[in-house]
Amino acid sequence: MQNNASTQPDVVKSRSISPIWFLPFIAAILAIWIIFQNLTHKNVEISIHFTNAASIIVDKTKIRYKGVSVGTVKKIQLDENNGVNVIAEIESHATFLLKQHSKFWLVYPKATLTSISGLDTLFSGSYIKLLPGDGEPATSFTATVEQPISIPDNALLINLKSKSAASINVGTPIFFKKIHVGEIASVKLDKQGEFVSIQAFIEKKYSHLVKANSKFWNISGLNANISRAGIDFSLDSLTTLIAGGITFNSPESSSPLTENKVYELYDNIKEAKQGLNITLKLNNTNNLPKNAGILFKGHGIGRLNSIDYDTEKQQFIAQATINPAYADLVTENATFWVEKTSVSFSKLENLGNIISGDFISFNHSDNYQNEQAKTTFTISKNGASAKDDLLIKLRADQANGLTEGAQVSYKGLTIGKIASIKLTSDNQNIEALLSIKDEYAYLITNKSKFHLLSGVNVKASLQGLEVSSAPLQNVIQGGVALYNPPGTAKTDKDSPIKNNSLFYLYATKEMAKLGKHKFTAPIKLSLLSKEAPTVSAGSPVYYQKLKVGEVNSVKLHDSSLMQTNIQIDPKYKHLINNKTIFWNSSGIQVNAGVSGLEVNADSLLSIAAGGISLGFSNVAVNNKVSSGQYRLFDNKTQATQPVQQINLIFDNAYDLKVGNKVKLKGLDIGEISELSLDNQNNVIATLEINNQYFDKIAKQGTRFWIVRSEISLSGTKNLSTLISGVYLNTEPGSGQKTTRFKGESAAPTLALEQQGLTVVLLADNAGSTDVASPVYHRQIQIGEVTEKRLQKDADGVEILLNIYPEYAHLIRKNSIFWPASGFNLDIGITGIALTSTSLTSLVKGGISMSTPDDEKLQPASKNNAVYSLKTEMDEDWLQWKLKIPHNN
Repeated sequence: MQNNASTQPDVVKSRSISPIWFLPFIAAILAIWIIFQNLTHKNVEISIHFTNAASIIVDKTKIRYKGVSVGTVKKIQLDENNGVNVIAEIESHATFLLKQHSKFWLVYPKATLTSISGLDTLFSGSYIKLLPGDGEPATSFTATVEQPISIPDNALLINLKSKSAASINVGTPIFFKKIHVGEIASVKLDKQGEFVSIQAFIEKKYSHLVKANSKFWNISGLNANISRAGIDFSLDSLTTLIAGGITFNSPESSSPLTENKVYELYDNIKEAKQGLNITLKLNNTNNLPKNAGILFKGHGIGRLNSIDYDTEKQQFIAQATINPAYADLVTENATFWVEKTSVSFSKLENLGNIISGDFISFNHSDNYQNEQAKTTFTISKNGASAKDDLLIKLRADQANGLTEGAQVSYKGLTIGKIASIKLTSDNQNIEALLSIKDEYAYLITNKSKFHLLSGVNVKASLQGLEVSSAPLQNVIQGGVALYNPPGTAKTDKDSPIKNNSLFYLYATKEMAKLGKHKFTAPIKLSLLSKEAPTVSAGSPVYYQKLKVGEVNSVKLHDSSLMQTNIQIDPKYKHLINNKTIFWNSSGIQVNAGVSGLEVNADSLLSIAAGGISLGFSNVAVNNKVSSGQYRLFDNKTQATQPVQQINLIFDNAYDLKVGNKVKLKGLDIGEISELSLDNQNNVIATLEINNQYFDKIAKQGTRFWIVRSEISLSGTKNLSTLISGVYLNTEPGSGQKTTRFKGESAAPTLALEQQGLTVVLLADNAGSTDVASPVYHRQIQIGEVTEKRLQKDADGVEILLNIYPEYAHLIRKNSIFWPASGFNLDIGITGIALTSTSLTSLVKGGISMSTPDDEKLQPASKNNAVYSLKTEMDEDWLQWKLKIPHNN
């Protein structure tokens, strides 16, 4: 077969590069790119100084910016300057945030009256928040205590000054016509300390509202104004009630804001307004409120600002402000007078004053346009007494039922009025000046008597109900009545009664008839109690169910106790001595038992109006308080079988309050009656213990501790104290009798019956163990951690264990201890295995122990023996099964 040259293949040697060589080339480029990325996007390590590292956890606490995690805490170091340095690693993409004025602060759960913040940290844990600043790049920062105020871009900054910073804080809102337009950015004293300098910002869209003549004032809290129209409550918003607030207004004609303008911050809107300030002089202020209005022909033109007493001139000085629109009417011949209530069958005037108080009327002079302005005036008397009227004086124990202008009557006929009321020179009694009309002056003789004529008198008895009432005018305004005994008609031989003659004012007509104890005051006593008794003025005071006195008033004493003022009739003064005891006998006392229902009540009147009883005690009784007043007991049993006292010493008062209960095995055995400080500034809590328990706990060795609610990952305790308040728990001792003890702020770590062998473990760090963490042997708790502390040279920690007495023999000289905290996670071909000693150790941490079984049984451990805490567990230790007899 012949070869055809055209069918033979041509072999040509290629000169191009094989594509296979592109693979190492691309790999080289990727390697260079990875190296470049690592060099240009390297994480940055920074240091943040905190005062303490509470709730900051290494490798867990994050650093966030706008909700994005940009770093993690890597290390916590003690600082030489009283604090800690937190070393954190910031991710490369966020390093541009690290400037000289960047700010860091810790976010944790926080609740105040105005806000609740950081609730997300309840589940995720606390974190550190970052706010970028300006300046040069930096890696060392100091954390701020509070979240800084963020001022919006292009906001208008203004400066205010005030006499005080009351209710003004950073973040306090600023309103304009109740629209939120800005906030307070800083509050501080000026350099001289003369006033408070306040810087605020107004959002850009509202900046045009601030002008040169703008006025700012405080609108914090609740304002109440009682006027003739009723009671007016003013509350701008709930926010201003709690957090405070500022508002302002700007006159339309005002010029634009000038640079460096400092505005005055007024305390209220009244202070911010301009007006004519005047001074008014008064002899008395009966029924005249502090902010009484000034009216001109029924129209309000001003208001009193303050009322003070001038001791030298013996008169009241009132400062008032008149509306500028009426300032021209206040001239030298203008007159001011007090408008009082007038109630009679012929006329009714100013009935609104009964609720709102009196007001001041004003009238200008007919020629006021040509008169000089004047700013000081004396309040004139409206309807002064006639020159020929007889003026006599009445001496009274108190001013109840007396009102200036009230009527003086005789058998229902008006014969005069009360011209004035004042204190006597010795300040012990009330002196009323009566103006008797001239045509009735002959009725007043040396035998005349006067008594109060006011109110409604009700007398209830088995015979029926008797109601007597004074005229309507006297019910509302009070008044005085004249009583002339039979045969006291004035004769020609009687010398006329002179002006300013003195008479005694009796409380009732019956007392005036008897005329007994004319100038003898009843015995007045003050009774102190923790709670106000269910009594009121007029409630009876009994001795053996005989009324011997009555209650005058109930008020708050300076010691924060309730003070009940009573008076005892002079003829029963022998009942008051050092053995006298008082108790509340108000209402009905019900005792229910197996034998039936027992109901006790002192009297029908004590059920309706309340009452107080007195008696005597022949045994030692704590019937008086330290200041000398009598003690008012809650009931007769408490008064006749008084509680005994125990004193506890605390470093501080913690959550203790007067009234907190004292308990023994769940039983209420007493309560805290007083909290005070001794000479060493220790808190002394005085306990009142019921008699049946006193001898049991008033012994040396008795322990008292505060029980409060506890919430942690390991569980909750005593949540009921969130509602009922904390209480004191007791553990009786067995020593000699004593009444003075050292109080403890928390429950004892160990009960007496659990105190056993003390073991000391040495470790590099405390790990996850904590006080009360369990100690296990074969997963049985045999003890607990009682204390953690640094070694003297601070190169490690000491962990103190208490091994319960019944397990103390398990601890031998060669015993081994290792952490039982957390869990172990094993990942293998067969799957994932999660193991933990117990749920308790997973949450609270813990320590396990065992003793080798391949050695001879070693002697038992001595108290305070020292062992090393192994860092890791060996599986072989769990297989040791050494038999350890209890008596060996």
